Amino acid sequence: MGAVTHGKTASGSARALPRIRVDRRRTLRRRSLALALVLGLATVARGDDPTVGENETWKLLRPVIGWIEQHRIEAGQTLHDVAFVHRLGFEAVRRLNPDLDPWLPGEDTVVRLPTRYVLPPAEPTGLVINLPEMRLYDFLDAPRTRVLAIAIGDREDPTPIKSFKVGPKQIDPFWKVPESIRRERPELPPLVPPGPENPLGTRWMTLGRTSYGIHGTNVRWSIGRGSTHGCVRLYEDVMQALFDRVPEGTAVQIVYAPYKWGRNGKDLLLEAHHDVYGRIPARFEAAMAVPKRLGLLAHIDIDRAWQVVEDAEGIPVVVGTLP
Repeated sequence: MGAVTHGKTASGSARALPRIRVDRRRTLRRRSLALALVLGLATVARGDDPTVGENETWKLLRPVIGWIEQHRIEAGQTLHDVAFVHRLGFEAVRRLNPDLDPWLPGEDTVVRLPTRYVLPPAEPTGLVINLPEMRLYDFLDAPRTRVLAIAIGDREDPTPIKSFKVGPKQIDPFWKVPESIRRERPELPPLVPPGPENPLGTRWMTLGRTSYGIHGTNVRWSIGRGSTHGCVRLYEDVMQALFDRVPEGTAVQIVYAPYKWGRNGKDLLLEAHHDVYGRIPARFEAAMAVPKRLGLLAHIDIDRAWQVVEDAEGIPVVVGTLP
């Protein structure tokens, strides 16, 4: 196969997202301001917005799939191991279990697994990648939905937010190392052949006609982190299976939705994720945009919704009830 030439690709090492430390006094001040704003909005947002149709409501309040599972730690296991065993992202597991030491969680400790999801706010066709949650949604076998953990670009080299179609696919790609990466890592040769030292793994799918791609990896601990130079990578065996399912020309939507709203019967659920690229200065206002649009602010437990946004645990939480 020919060499994969792209200006942004996965580096050989994982760059972990920083852990958030919350200043409680500052948080309380911000919370008071946000609550005042939202409660003020609620006084003029009672009832349904007549401009919002059923189709838009369906698009904004997405279905909820899966359920929360658990894993009991065995001797010597870390949260990295737990993530790999279940093919989940490391950050997603860590954020759902913030009180556990990632390296020494303790034998017989019960770890919650992030295996329940609100579907992302995008057309449920082809492949949908939501960058803040670091997951790829595979809708190719609808009504079945596969949810796959991914690694994305770090803040210096973010993954592009746009729609593509799957371009050329390659098995055992060569990696033509971009000059930008060789400046960072001068020990790398100009061309890396297929094999265990190739960070592209054994499968590559081009995103449109760009230099970006979806590919495997030789660094499994990087999955579920902002650890690439803009590409999207998956666990190697997961990527091989995806490669076999996805034909060239398949639609790929890459979105940025840290706050997803779902409905389950009468329950309103909010799923919050970390703003990985720092794109949202007013987080709580952004999170409340959907219920505001739908005229549902009066039916939301504002205090609970605030806590969901602050914790950003990445699982759906009931925060209100449909009228």
